[in-house]
Amino acid sequence: MRNPFINICLGLIRGFINIAFRPKALYVNKQIQSRKFKEPAIIVANHTAYWDPVFILSVLRGKTTIVIAKDKYEKKAVHWIAKGIHAVPVDRFNMDTDWIMAAKNAVKDGYSVIIFPEGKTRRDGELNEFKSGFAFLAKITGAPVVPVGLEGVYKFGRRCHYVIGTPEKITRTPGVPSSQDLSDKSELFRQKVYSYKKCAIEGKLNPQLLENR
Repeated sequence: MRNPFINICLGLIRGFINIAFRPKALYVNKQIQSRKFKEPAIIVANHTAYWDPVFILSVLRGKTTIVIAKDKYEKKAVHWIAKGIHAVPVDRFNMDTDWIMAAKNAVKDGYSVIIFPEGKTRRDGELNEFKSGFAFLAKITGAPVVPVGLEGVYKFGRRCHYVIGTPEKITRTPGVPSSQDLSDKSELFRQKVYSYKKCAIEGKLNPQLLENR
């Protein structure tokens, strides 16, 4: 259970986000229009700005946590709240598999896990290659993957849109998933997120962009 003080802080942050950016969700699936998922999910999003983690944690509902770079996690200004929300640290500079087990346990405990598969921000409008860790996590947990497109533009008083895709399970196969299969799945979701990001920037669901995802 979260520390009550953490919940108060999160409430204040959510209040600020709602006032400052007036977030509005756009749903790809008209049958699924909820920011609280029916079951723990692996949420993958583009990473354009440093506000992205705070924003997505604020607008989604239910039990959510996030995968965060270990070097950021260990900073005093971040560590106390990251630990309070059970964030999962990952060493982005070295081979690290411990985060997979930590994220798996989080899903088992009922948490949806937010991941930025690009691993770093990109501000030229394009998306970096998606690392396949999220696809592997989805396969071993059976949790659905929810692609989310973030506008990545945060200006006080300006409405910020974001697009929530349809939860999609990655078929579990016997044995260890092949690297090619994981790579293919990662690229598939990268394309979805890229289309959703463009829709978020336009502030509407563009049928042509959704058809090309």
